[in-house]
Amino acid sequence: MAKYEILFKQLRMAILRGEYAPNDRLPSENAIAIKHGVSRITSKRALNELAAADLVYRVRGGGTFVKPHKSTTQRQILLVLPFPETTAFGDYQSGIKATLTGTTWQLKLMANEAFLQLDMTQLADQYAGIIYYPQNLATELPVLMTLSAQKMPLVVLDKIPAALAVPSVTSDNVAGGRIACEHLQNRGHQRIAFLPESPFWQTFTGTVSDRFLGYFNCLKLTANDTGLPLRWAQALQACTNPMQLHAYIQAQGITGLIAENDVVALRALQQLQQIDHGIGTSLALVGFDNLPAAARNHPALTTVVQDFGMIGAKAVEALLDQINNSKHRFDHQVVVSVKLMVRESTNTH
Repeated sequence: MAKYEILFKQLRMAILRGEYAPNDRLPSENAIAIKHGVSRITSKRALNELAAADLVYRVRGGGTFVKPHKSTTQRQILLVLPFPETTAFGDYQSGIKATLTGTTWQLKLMANEAFLQLDMTQLADQYAGIIYYPQNLATELPVLMTLSAQKMPLVVLDKIPAALAVPSVTSDNVAGGRIACEHLQNRGHQRIAFLPESPFWQTFTGTVSDRFLGYFNCLKLTANDTGLPLRWAQALQACTNPMQLHAYIQAQGITGLIAENDVVALRALQQLQQIDHGIGTSLALVGFDNLPAAARNHPALTTVVQDFGMIGAKAVEALLDQINNSKHRFDHQVVVSVKLMVRESTNTH
């Protein structure tokens, strides 16, 4: 990233966080250059980027000033999560709180179930904006449509809300499926299957579908095998008991499994160990999410790690963008990188 881009992002967040009030004068180009250890050309370009982003205005001979933004007496942001009482399924809160530290913004948590009981027409009187994690996007999309139509600043977590003009922040699930598959291939596995809990093939949309397709894109398939990965996934999802699951894996010669998430991976591993105590030496297993239980399991689970803190930080940044400039349309989709945490569950031989 160029120096001017880094400086622009720093100044932009200072404005969005409220460190500069509307119509406050920013330091001069020279003062900014000295403070941040950059050239005056760099500071000038960063200020030009702020103007292009409609966050500041220039007065000839007078300097650069913060552009007046939407005034709101509400300083409370609502975070809606399926399980707000725990961070075990993703600590988005830490990134949000870190971004808001030192400001007058406050964060309130609420479960989806409780949120859906609220009067949508009264939300603007209580909250400046909402960060929303859909538990079921298909059923909750009409709620997001209502909030969008009411011009409520809104950001969607973990899922892309179809063509609705609302920004979202997600992990790079396609890359996650790919790096999981590449890891197993590098360990010598050729018959690698995807283990889902959700029948993603009904719509081929959403997180699980992206993970499957990332895995599928990485496979080295012959002309006769192109339909095999999906058939495996459908058959594995249909297995109703440990015996059936174990028998199918053995019959198909599957030596590597990429599960929909850590919960599915850990459950499958525990079920298979009931049938075959040595399964960990012949079957490699990868999950997603890096839940605390993944590291505690025996064997510890190799998993794709999502940067939940960064997702939360990017979400609140996108929300503050909307709160500060309600005249602009914000519908960009932010994708946060993932990485692989390698543990014992893929140390097969």
